[in-house]
Amino acid sequence: MHRCAIIFLLTVTAVAQTHAAQYFDGRRPLLCTVVQMFECDLSYGCLQVTPDELGASNAWAIDFKRKQFTPANGGPPNSIEHTEVLDGKIFMTSIQDGNPAASDGVAWSASVNAADGMMTLMVAGEGVGFVGLGSCVPR
Repeated sequence: MHRCAIIFLLTVTAVAQTHAAQYFDGRRPLLCTVVQMFECDLSYGCLQVTPDELGASNAWAIDFKRKQFTPANGGPPNSIEHTEVLDGKIFMTSIQDGNPAASDGVAWSASVNAADGMMTLMVAGEGVGFVGLGSCVPR
């Protein structure tokens, strides 16, 4: 490849990564969608499932200013208790209690890669865990 073409490609790549990082910096709202989801437990290991099978949303709106992680299917928002940008990723964590009369509390965390918007979502409950893989776009 010609030296000028290599320099051009490196420059374009650097500009594109800088532009993407501006959108995935923990300040702008995001819309995130799960493409693959897995349910894991001691009896069956990890099985691929759909959000519908779990009664869950497959997309969430993230509002960093309001500290809310809201299901796109109209469910109630989840509070984001902690947000941190580290190593080119936005990390969010929280603990939620669905029904105060039931033992259904979960801890969840999500990470969004600042370079490309790729998302990993993890939910841990009593004897079960869920992993969602997908991506986010600016809203």
